[in-house]
Amino acid sequence: MDKLTPAMVGVWWQETTKAYPESPYRNHAAYTKLRTCIGIAVEYGYIQSNPVIVRAASKRPQTKRKELPATAELKAILAHVPARYKLVTVLCLFHGLRVGEALAIKTGNITVEGSQVFVKVEGTLARVPNGAGGMMMELHPPKTMAGYRTVPILPEFVGYAAEHLRKFPTAPDDFATVTETGNAVFDTSYRSIFHRARKLAGVDKTITPHYGRNYLITRLAEAGATPKEIGRILGQEDTSTIVDTYMKVREHRPVELMLKVNLAD
Repeated sequence: MDKLTPAMVGVWWQETTKAYPESPYRNHAAYTKLRTCIGIAVEYGYIQSNPVIVRAASKRPQTKRKELPATAELKAILAHVPARYKLVTVLCLFHGLRVGEALAIKTGNITVEGSQVFVKVEGTLARVPNGAGGMMMELHPPKTMAGYRTVPILPEFVGYAAEHLRKFPTAPDDFATVTETGNAVFDTSYRSIFHRARKLAGVDKTITPHYGRNYLITRLAEAGATPKEIGRILGQEDTSTIVDTYMKVREHRPVELMLKVNLAD
């Protein structure tokens, strides 16, 4: 710890922002936690000063207004994703699963009941050190009880689940989506695949797998779902986050709503 220098921290910050350009909030949080931890070491006298000083990292990222993607754009991306990763893409873009949750779905978590398919979310895959200087994917339980949930697959996408189980069968206790060598898929690898598909689809907007949560929350709200009901499907306990952060308004909706207003007494 006493060998840590501001220059080393600066290099770490540059590498972090280069590796994860789409997660400025997470990058900022990582920097803040690092500075806090080293600050405790200073407080207890282990080191004399805190070398975690990066001016750019200390600034809170500005909130960018997310434009809700069109269904056609999401379907275009899905069409260009390799077959092995279509199920994960369907779960993220159209069913609101986080990337780690979608990658953690096991074959036994997928239930077919007649013409309906249900996916049980019971955990998330996250990157952790493998003890040999590299990283590995590790299964973690949901952070809150709301994370444990069963998500009904939209009728339009039932075929994707059935096709995936047929083409890429694994044991019930194994992950439904694995690499060609049978290993867990890294979230970074999937994101690279996703963004290649987005470019191939000709979608210029900055759309990430996480946009699926905004998309589904907004569509569910338009269908009349309450924030509590939406939270049940999305695994989101805090309804204020659903309303204030995720829920968007499609551009044409204000006009539609105003045309439906009845002023008769």
